[in-house]
Amino acid sequence: MTVRPSINIGSSSFSDLVYADDTAFFVKDATDATDCLSSFSHSSSVFGLHTSWPKTKLQSVGSHSGPDLLKVVVDGSSVNLVESFIYLGSIQTSDGYCRSDITRQIGLAYSAMSSLNNIWNTKHLSIQTKVRVYQTLVLSILLYASETWTLYQMDRPTPPR
Repeated sequence: MTVRPSINIGSSSFSDLVYADDTAFFVKDATDATDCLSSFSHSSSVFGLHTSWPKTKLQSVGSHSGPDLLKVVVDGSSVNLVESFIYLGSIQTSDGYCRSDITRQIGLAYSAMSSLNNIWNTKHLSIQTKVRVYQTLVLSILLYASETWTLYQMDRPTPPR
């Protein structure tokens, strides 16, 4: 019987998460990463799917980091080690902090707010309509995936005095 590489969080064991055309694997070391990615590539080829190795990223999180992760080669292709990447619309960082994701969402919301200047400046719309536009088009962008953020005291804004 083959044992699948996985990580334990509490009493639960996780080996992978599959979303549409994205997959996240949880492994403990470079050997498990190589074996897992190679197995995935060969299994998916049965269905006519091909892994794009230039698009494949490897990230070390927490105490599982090490120089051995820099040498992951699968099917003759090198897999890049990255500190952060965007996955399902959120920035995933190797340090686990959410500050970069929060900053990104604020920037996206600011951009959406700015692009709606014509709405904010029109006198033909009521305040109530403008508030609904704000809640729908700006606030939803700002708060996207916020339920997954781990906020630290240093991430909380300080109220003005």
